[in-house]
Amino acid sequence: MIKSNSNNDRLFLSRMSEAYKCRSGDNVFLECYVRCQRIKSIAWYAKGELVDTRGVRIWHQYEPTTGQCILYLRSVFKCDEGSYFCEATSIDNVVETLEIKLKIDNQDKSWTKIPILYMAGHVIPGGVKQLLATCKT
Repeated sequence: MIKSNSNNDRLFLSRMSEAYKCRSGDNVFLECYVRCQRIKSIAWYAKGELVDTRGVRIWHQYEPTTGQCILYLRSVFKCDEGSYFCEATSIDNVVETLEIKLKIDNQDKSWTKIPILYMAGHVIPGGVKQLLATCKT
């Protein structure tokens, strides 16, 4: 596996935060952008499990012309809290993973913002399986 070294080699574009808060029952979409001209494939993982593009409650979409990667979560529950990963593989087989942590906060009763996450998380060189293997040790 090849790892990227400079910002110009990075597959993911800029991010703003590593975590996102919402309430139970909210519909959430996690969004990030990749350098679309260099991408061979995109995969999303929800708490270590591969997400299908046609899921019922959780699914993802990739728009190759813009580089937009979106993970949709319909009506989140407390059990949805955890880490979500977008894994990008470039045409020259460089793999980068963007991790976003979702926090479900039911304490704030005055919550009014729409739960949309734009360009958040942090980039980790390598794939999700490699990352999860190192977390278990």
